[in-house]
Amino acid sequence: MKTSLSLLLAVALIGSSVCTFAAEKKDETPMAVGSIRPTGEHKAKELPAMAKISFETALAAALKAAPGAVIKAELEIEDGNLLYSFEIVGADKGVTEVEIDAGNGKVLGIDKG
Repeated sequence: MKTSLSLLLAVALIGSSVCTFAAEKKDETPMAVGSIRPTGEHKAKELPAMAKISFETALAAALKAAPGAVIKAELEIEDGNLLYSFEIVGADKGVTEVEIDAGNGKVLGIDKG
């Protein structure tokens, strides 16, 4: 009887750990997949030639998603995606990061800081 109780307790503990892990994974935001996914190492000066949209087009899309004043902008590879990243200060004085796909101009992510 003690063996059965110990085994049952062990299974219950393992089960609760798996449930906790699954709950933690559900809270994570899935990574966006961009239209340009460069492989290998690339220097910053190579990135503009890979982009399909202009900086101006990306800037307009970012400001539409989060109106305000841009304080930082860059073209980079992040999470395997070529994207334009903008930090924008809104009317509430909060900073929002907006990521724009460098291939099609779609918003890949918005992070209110």
